[in-house]
Amino acid sequence: VTLPNDEKASLLSVDLQEVDCQIIVDLLDEKKSKVLRSYNVKSPSLLKFPYLTEGKYCIRITEDRNGNGIIDIGNLFEKKQPEKVRLYSSEGSKGVFIDIPPSSEVEQVINVKEMFK
Repeated sequence: VTLPNDEKASLLSVDLQEVDCQIIVDLLDEKKSKVLRSYNVKSPSLLKFPYLTEGKYCIRITEDRNGNGIIDIGNLFEKKQPEKVRLYSSEGSKGVFIDIPPSSEVEQVINVKEMFK
């Protein structure tokens, strides 16, 4: 196993607070089309996303109420609602993107309970 040895690589730390059910945390690219990394979380946690290049990233959080580890879209015939999905937006930011500068450590604190009010 070899790890990237780029001096410009950055680290994103996400401190998840008030987690009261299983959630899926995905780090998405700027186009929100590709999941770069994913975690299943059941309790308050500190997640680390190392070796990121400079750019814009997005954090998608899904309430995984049934605990199956995938995003359920619901079923009209069974009267099942889809699982709730939210994109994290930090205070003072324009939109849902987190700017990651080169050679930096960025920390975001996310109150999950507040996001899903």
